[in-house]
Amino acid sequence: MPARMSPILRTWTFWIHVSLREECRLHLEATKLPQMRSQPGNRRAAAVFRDREDGATEVVVMSIWDSMASIEAFVGKDLHAPSIDANDRPKLFDHEPRVRHYPIRSIDEVPSEMLLRKLGI
Repeated sequence: MPARMSPILRTWTFWIHVSLREECRLHLEATKLPQMRSQPGNRRAAAVFRDREDGATEVVVMSIWDSMASIEAFVGKDLHAPSIDANDRPKLFDHEPRVRHYPIRSIDEVPSEMLLRKLGI
């Protein structure tokens, strides 16, 4: 029997001005998150927002996938390149240069220590 692959948590962080928080949330909920959720192999997709004291909002987009192969089917060969729409690029004042991937034991596992560290909590 072939070994079962571990699900993959995929994350990417970017920063916007606080004034764009609601616009960004609505955009992600109307476009990006449903696109991810509709892909074969995607289990979940969400975005979390944290306003910082410096006037920035940190946005972390997270998704859980069955495998790296299912991610590749969605994003293409460069699994670590963030996908930023040309119209959205000017709204970001900073972003992580690469998307991160973390194997998790199961979809029900709450990787709380990693997420808390990622969110600076």
